[in-house]
Amino acid sequence: MNKKQIAKKAVKQTGATLALPVIVYVLLLIISGIGGHGFLNIFSGAALSSILTDAAYMTIVALGIGFQLKFGRFDFSGGALIVVSATIGGVVADACSGGIIVLVIVSVVTAVVLSVINASVYSWLKIPISVVSLAMAYLFEAIPGIVLGGDAGPNIMFMSEYNKLGLFPLIFVPFAVACILYFCYDKFTVVGRQSTLLARNQGAAVNIGINEKKNVIVCYIVSGILFGLAGAVYATQNTLVVITTPLQTAGTLFSNIIPSLVGLFLSRFIDDTLGTFVGAFTISMLYFGLESMGVLSGMRTIYYAVFLAAFIFISGFWDQIKMFAGNMFRKIIHKLTPDKLKS
Repeated sequence: MNKKQIAKKAVKQTGATLALPVIVYVLLLIISGIGGHGFLNIFSGAALSSILTDAAYMTIVALGIGFQLKFGRFDFSGGALIVVSATIGGVVADACSGGIIVLVIVSVVTAVVLSVINASVYSWLKIPISVVSLAMAYLFEAIPGIVLGGDAGPNIMFMSEYNKLGLFPLIFVPFAVACILYFCYDKFTVVGRQSTLLARNQGAAVNIGINEKKNVIVCYIVSGILFGLAGAVYATQNTLVVITTPLQTAGTLFSNIIPSLVGLFLSRFIDDTLGTFVGAFTISMLYFGLESMGVLSGMRTIYYAVFLAAFIFISGFWDQIKMFAGNMFRKIIHKLTPDKLKS
C-alpha cells in the first residue's frame, strides 16, 4: 500500500474506533442539558476509573460470548459458567485462605471442566449447541446449591485480599490475559484458523481433514478460560448465593452481550478484540452517565433498550445504509456542480 492508502486506512480505523463512544457521549450531553443537570464530566479521575473498571469486566465476559459467536455458536451456559466458577473458586479460596491466585486458578479450572462437558455432550448428541447449552445451564445452576448446602457463600467481595481483583487497576490483569488469549487464538494458531474455516464452510473444512470434534473441544477450553477469568472477577464484585430460579444466571450473560455484538460489527474496520472493548466502554459510559444524572432505573432501561435497538438495526442493515448514504452523497455532489452554484 502507498502512503495515501495507509493514511486512508488509518483514518477509517480511527473513525470506527471513536465513532460509537463519541456519539453516545454527545447524546449524554444533550440529555444532561435537556434535564438541567449541567455539564457531564466523565473524564475525572474517579469517574473514568469506575467506567474503565466496569468496561474491563464487561469486556472479559463479552469476549467469552463473542468467541463462540464468531465461530457460529451461541453458548447459553456462559452465565452459569461464570456464577458457578465464581462460587466454587470463592469457597475454595476462602477455605484455604489461598488469596487471589487460588481464586483465579480454581475459577478457571472449574469453568474449563464444565465447558468441556458442554462441548462433549454437544459433539456426542449432534444436536444444536443452543439446545445443549440451554439444558447444561439448567444442570450447572444446581451446583452452587450443592456446594453451598443451601446457605450463602463467603462474601469475599468484602475481603480486602480478594476484592482488589475487581477494582482498578488490578482488574486489568485478567482483562489483559483475556484480550491476549482471544486475539492470539484467532490470529496466530493453526486451530484458530481451522475454527474460522469450519465457521465459513463446515463441509469443505471437514473434507480437507479438519477434525471438527477436536476443534470444538479446544474452542470450549478457550471460552472456558475466558468465562473462568470473568467468574473470578464476578466473585469479588457480587454476593455468592444459591441459585433458586431456572436460568437465573442468564442475566449475567445477556447483560454483557452488546459489547460482543459491537466487536463483531466493528471487525470489518478494526480487530474485534479492540471493537469489543470499545463496545464495553461505550455501554459502561452510558450506564455511568445516566446514573450520575439521577435518571431512574426504569428510564435507564428504556435508554439502553433504544440504544440496543438502534445498534441492531444499523449493524443489520449496514450495507444498505452505506449504499443509501453513498447514493444520497453522489446526488448532492451532482446538484452542487459549478453551473448550479453560479445560478
